Amino acid sequence: MKKSLIGLLCVAALGGVSNIGQPVFAVEVDASVIDISNEKKEINISPVLTFDEMVREVAKENGIPIIQAQQELGFTDESARQARTARATYRTLSQSFTVNASYRPTMRFYWETSESGNFRAIKRIVRVEMIHGYKGLSKQFGGTVYVHLEDANRIFYIVNGDFFNNGSTTWNAGVNIGVGRNASI
Repeated sequence: MKKSLIGLLCVAALGGVSNIGQPVFAVEVDASVIDISNEKKEINISPVLTFDEMVREVAKENGIPIIQAQQELGFTDESARQARTARATYRTLSQSFTVNASYRPTMRFYWETSESGNFRAIKRIVRVEMIHGYKGLSKQFGGTVYVHLEDANRIFYIVNGDFFNNGSTTWNAGVNIGVGRNASI
């Protein structure tokens, strides 16, 4: 009995040495609140973008055609025309989060704004992206990101999952999160 228990423990220990398919870094729960009315240096808010500028940026950053970027943002031809006619304005907000001392991916939010003078507010979030590259490292992510637009100035998000050396990440980033609403991606 004792020998079989020791043998079982040895097999379990040796089996644990291999990391094929094992997470390299785990993010149990990384929760953050971003307040756009109280800018800190760890968040980066872009200048105002037109609808077409936002679509071009998404296409360029993701290496996809402009029409695909427009569709991923959830815009039909008609709603894209309406956004252009209404002269809707957009911005991006980027914030890094720490997985470990050597790896800090970035969350990027694309949002429609309401602006007047120095005032700006978030009308809705239209896209959420996780940028995997950091100082030459790029990890694949398996998990979920929960995003809640608490009010017109505050985004609450939770990253919950694992980062892997190999694999691929499938990401459905087009969202429509209005004030007081949330989504899990």
